[in-house]
Amino acid sequence: MSAATPLIRNDFFSHGTIECADMAATRRFLVDFLGLDMIRPLKEAQYMWKGGPWSVVCVNIQDGECKEQAIENRFVLSVASVAEVDAAHASALALKHEYEIKDVTGLKDAGGHRSFMVKDLNNTWWEISSVSQVYYDGIFARGDAAG
Repeated sequence: MSAATPLIRNDFFSHGTIECADMAATRRFLVDFLGLDMIRPLKEAQYMWKGGPWSVVCVNIQDGECKEQAIENRFVLSVASVAEVDAAHASALALKHEYEIKDVTGLKDAGGHRSFMVKDLNNTWWEISSVSQVYYDGIFARGDAAG
């Protein structure tokens, strides 16, 4: 990690935002399919969370479709095992129409982990992965790559 003194000394990563066109259908997908916790403290926004110090705010857009999100710009949700990734993939394919999922990629194995991605009704990409917190802890402990 950087040893530089930052210009902004923040306390924590608060939240980010995504768009949604249909608050009820989006909530159903995020809670019932992805297993996220959700509250709607404002008429125009709902907050999704899965523990930790930050959340994602889902902001309702009026009269239109959500902007197309590139597959490289995605949220990653980790599950406990490769078997759970496989089960989630089967569910995504089976329930694609019920949850208005626009796309489901094939399963991918890389670096001992398995994953796939779904594009939801709001054009947001979600990756379901078997990567654990230990993996990310190790990356940050090692720091920047040389070069």
